[in-house]
Amino acid sequence: MNALTQLYENVAVALTDDPMLLLATAVATFDPLWNASDEDDFDGDVEPVERALQVTRSAFPDIYAEAIGQMQAGSSESELDRLLCQGISAKGIPLDDFDYIGWGIPLLALGIDLEDPALYSVYTDLFPILALFDIRPPAGNASYVDVPNWVYPVGRALANYLTHQADKRLEQVGWALAWLFSCSGNTLIDFDDNALAEIPPLTWSTDDVAFAIEVIEEADDMMRDVQAGMERLRTLPEWKTELERNIGYLKREWTKKGKLDEHALQLDWTGIGSCTDGNAIADSQFLQLRGDAA
Repeated sequence: MNALTQLYENVAVALTDDPMLLLATAVATFDPLWNASDEDDFDGDVEPVERALQVTRSAFPDIYAEAIGQMQAGSSESELDRLLCQGISAKGIPLDDFDYIGWGIPLLALGIDLEDPALYSVYTDLFPILALFDIRPPAGNASYVDVPNWVYPVGRALANYLTHQADKRLEQVGWALAWLFSCSGNTLIDFDDNALAEIPPLTWSTDDVAFAIEVIEEADDMMRDVQAGMERLRTLPEWKTELERNIGYLKREWTKKGKLDEHALQLDWTGIGSCTDGNAIADSQFLQLRGDAA
């Protein structure tokens, strides 16, 4: 045995004999980022995978522990990427790539801008519904879409009314209109050029993570209702007919008065028939707009 080999053996023996060194070895093995800087102090020079590990160490210790185990087992960076993204997504925060995880909790804006021509090349299934509001797809290379002045007050009055009804079918159509006209009250669903930009980025602190999950869950629930409401309007002619008739009534009211008094409006939805999906429709088929819907 040469001197170098003997030195290594002596060091190994010393490590196993000293409790403090054993503890240090365990920490370095199972928690290699034990001395990392605070998760809110973003350093642009930190590699994305290390940053993601810093975040999960604080916010999701179980994901961090699993990732460290995978690293020790020789997993590649792409495998760690997949593990971390899937783990955080399973917690309720959708994440496809952790390259920008250091900038805070990612929030996906789901709102739409009816004046943006690009919208109409993506949401072609909205054309029949938007046509009821006199909104047409842009022609040629138009830089904006003309939305008549009466459309937003009418669309929002309908959404406010319908989302307060006991009949789940009416409520879902209301959420579909609330999404169209950006009046749901959820920041992720309502379109606003500056809304998310003006909100300070949510950190990966316990409180911000809980808040983000709550907002995302609410938006997901609303969007499920949006899809159900849109499907109903697209596939059931009687619903489209009733919507068109009520739009006409509200448009006339707005044209005469220049505004809508939502406390006094009356909307008739008798044409949709009785409820067939287990949801209780209001006792009166002629439903009056409630004051709390304003």
